Amino acid sequence: FLNWRAPKPADAVAAAAWRGAADRLYAVGAPRLDEAQACAVFEALGIEGPGSRIVTAPEEATGFSGPVAVKLLSPDILHKTDAGLVRLNIEGDAAIGATVAELLAIAREKFPQAVVKGVLVAPMHRGLAEVILGYRRDPEVGPVVMLGMGGVLAELKRSYCVRLAPVSEATAMEMIAELPELKLIQGFRNLPRGDVAALARAIPSISLLACLDGAAVQEAEINPLIIRAEGQGAVAVDGLIALG
Repeated sequence: FLNWRAPKPADAVAAAAWRGAADRLYAVGAPRLDEAQACAVFEALGIEGPGSRIVTAPEEATGFSGPVAVKLLSPDILHKTDAGLVRLNIEGDAAIGATVAELLAIAREKFPQAVVKGVLVAPMHRGLAEVILGYRRDPEVGPVVMLGMGGVLAELKRSYCVRLAPVSEATAMEMIAELPELKLIQGFRNLPRGDVAALARAIPSISLLACLDGAAVQEAEINPLIIRAEGQGAVAVDGLIALG
């Protein structure tokens, strides 16, 4: 990992994806993207997004079916769970509207200097495993991509692997094989199989950020990427991107 090399050129199939991502990055015009903007870039790279809707007032929080996740939207508050700005499994227009009002009030009180763009309301997504996908332009070795266990496991146990970016699907499969926890979704003891193929596509997708020289991404992260059952894909429910 200490031998620097220039990023590999993207192949023709990937070129359209990273050009679409670059267009979204250029349009932001800010050094740090909010969660909605970051997930839009990941979607342009081919990674499914959470299907969020932005609301700016409680009365706008109508028409949602089923339980939802409600999160403050601000590029200045990175760890919203730690700040008490995330609520899960909220159901019904009245409850969602009250939660929107609560989060906006907390943000005004605790983070008066932060830019608040509203509140994200998204369907609750569930799967068989959660991983963290990271990208970083390291000053010593260049662009790297990281795969690790996501959600609370990211804090409880440092289980991860790193490669120089961009990577192929074959390399992505090698990375998946390095994490023993992911054996649980690969038929271990007849447990339900997860969509490992979708994860193997997502890793090269985020690694394509290495090719965006004109809109240099310093850091990016999806945490968590939820791996659904086999054949049902993977969804990025939270993310961040910082430009160099």
